[in-house]
Amino acid sequence: MTPHFIRQLVIHTICNVTGASHKEVATLEWVKLNTRDWEQVFSRLEATLDIQTGMLISVERSFSIETLMHALYAKLTDNIVT
Repeated sequence: MTPHFIRQLVIHTICNVTGASHKEVATLEWVKLNTRDWEQVFSRLEATLDIQTGMLISVERSFSIETLMHALYAKLTDNIVT
């Protein structure tokens, strides 16, 4: 799974939860979500990627898509058994 694919998955998930357009979300430097949307986005990402991010319990409700993409990619590659 490439970082680009993960970025697109994050954007797609945010769009599905919030109803925002792909273009709108893709251009955001920071994404700020209410609690319900936060929980939905991270529950879906964790379920899709089969990982635990710890983000569901975070009190912060905003993030950079780029930073999240790199964190998810690192988490996924750490879970690969070679």
